[in-house]
Amino acid sequence: MNKKWILGLGLGVGGLLLVGGGLVATGYWADRQMDGGVAILMKSQERAQKIAELNARYPFQPPATGKVLKLEEARLEAYLAAREATLPAYDVLQKETLAFVQEHGSVLSRGSRSAQLRVAGASMRMMGKAQTALLLNLEAQGMSPQEFGRLTAVVYPEPVAAPDAGVPMVSQASDPANLALLEEQLAAIAPRLEDPKLGEAERLQLEQRRAGLRKYITQLELASGKDVTEANAALLKKHAARIAKAANPTFDQLLTKPLTTAGTAGLPTP
Repeated sequence: MNKKWILGLGLGVGGLLLVGGGLVATGYWADRQMDGGVAILMKSQERAQKIAELNARYPFQPPATGKVLKLEEARLEAYLAAREATLPAYDVLQKETLAFVQEHGSVLSRGSRSAQLRVAGASMRMMGKAQTALLLNLEAQGMSPQEFGRLTAVVYPEPVAAPDAGVPMVSQASDPANLALLEEQLAAIAPRLEDPKLGEAERLQLEQRRAGLRKYITQLELASGKDVTEANAALLKKHAARIAKAANPTFDQLLTKPLTTAGTAGLPTP
């Protein structure tokens, strides 16, 4: 029984959505099976309201579509402080989940309706405490859940899946490969200009081409966000030790993503 299986069973999103849609229909029986399901759902609604409140109180303007978010050191430090302060609550969540599955594993493995409700109720209680801790820590740093989620995507980017075989890649002018090709063309002009046998007309033509290439490369670099990417990389390197220490993909899967899900903020609704 590995940790991923435990978290998947004890904190499964499917179980949460099942309860969100089915608690009212099954009524008192479901509430009892969840050890107070109505109260649990009310707490989840309070967290959803808190998320909306923080997003309104600390508005965050994301970059335009296709643009890279530029990191600011003060906001990066606030982000890391909120994340670090929440890690102890996440550790408690892991321990409580493991203890719950170890105690009730035989019942949970049956997959009955009552077992599903019990899992969902327990997972919502346990995860709710960790989510509440994160919201309190974000409030302490003056940061919205929306900003926290966007910063997570920059500081801890998800791996990009390789394209399927046979599927052509969409190439843009600002792609690194194209930029590299243009830079090669620019570099090839310099030796030709040093040729003493070069005619004035041809020299003028090459100089004009060199100036045009330089201008075009600069425009493409700005369009691709290369300057922002390089600045971000330098800032991330400066704080690499803190970033590595606070890295945890499961933390982001369970706590960060639900806060930024559109509509219900990743929380079930009665």
